[in-house]
Amino acid sequence: MNDRFIELQGISQSFKTAKGLFLALENIDLRIAKGDFVALIGHSGCGKSTLLNLIAGLTTPSDGVLLCANREIRGPSPERAVVFQNHSLLPWLTCYENVHLAVERVFAQDETKAQLKERTDAALALVGLSHARDKRPGEISGGMKQRVG
Repeated sequence: MNDRFIELQGISQSFKTAKGLFLALENIDLRIAKGDFVALIGHSGCGKSTLLNLIAGLTTPSDGVLLCANREIRGPSPERAVVFQNHSLLPWLTCYENVHLAVERVFAQDETKAQLKERTDAALALVGLSHARDKRPGEISGGMKQRVG
């Protein structure tokens, strides 16, 4: 088995603040094999979410290289997924429409509208929410919101 499905090489992340540059992560090296279960544990503000956002491709590192399957991570991609602490649903859209936004973002360049629709329905089925397809976030439970977005 390849021991380098996700690989971080010398990853650093800094942020500009009113007090100057804040170094959130410094020179992180990490290898994660496909199928591994990894837990990030640490106190509030130590960089756990920053690291996850980098791996998900939601942010770009200040320094270093991020790889997934030996390809540089340059943005969100279907081989990596994130379940956020808080749901990020648009309240005026249905569950289907909220999921479809993400599906379009990742697959629109390579798939037809029919394929995108099928993929969206499959994603809802995967998390057991086909029955809530046409409901809005205000009409579903907190756990269901987590599964939608």
